[in-house]
Amino acid sequence: MNMNTSHANDANIERTQPPSLLLHGIVFNIIWFLIVIMQWGAAAALVALIWFACTPPRSNTLKLIVSLASIGIIADFTFINANLMVFNDTTINPLWLGVLWVSFARFAFVFLQHWPLPYWQLSLISAISGPFSYFVGHLNQAVIIQLQLLPQAILFVLFWACVLPLALYSWRKFS
Repeated sequence: MNMNTSHANDANIERTQPPSLLLHGIVFNIIWFLIVIMQWGAAAALVALIWFACTPPRSNTLKLIVSLASIGIIADFTFINANLMVFNDTTINPLWLGVLWVSFARFAFVFLQHWPLPYWQLSLISAISGPFSYFVGHLNQAVIIQLQLLPQAILFVLFWACVLPLALYSWRKFS
């Protein structure tokens, strides 16, 4: 049995063409840039719609994307309600948070197709990259993060340390 096929079957991961990881990564980062740096939620939503239209995920993958995005949106709104994050413009927040989380979840599952790393490595990657994204948003005044207290920073890191491992676990369990 081919090792790549066996590995893909073990992870229940659909394989895509090699350039797709790079292309999906570029599109996700464009959306992230439009939202976090430029604060153009509507433009990011348009890019995300085009992305999904041009490369539609399988139906079980779409369910996983919606599930992971929902967890992220609920977590962010919990952080907002706990005053750990404060936004300048409340009218666009639900739009851009939703677009950002759905786009992240889409890219996360594509990433896992190509790099189904061990849980501890995924945890480390997301524990660093997720809070870093919040910090960049804070530097660009897209969001004000209340990081005066160490427990608040630890909460962000712990939440994010679970995100990619949860994505891989759910992929393996439900696809």
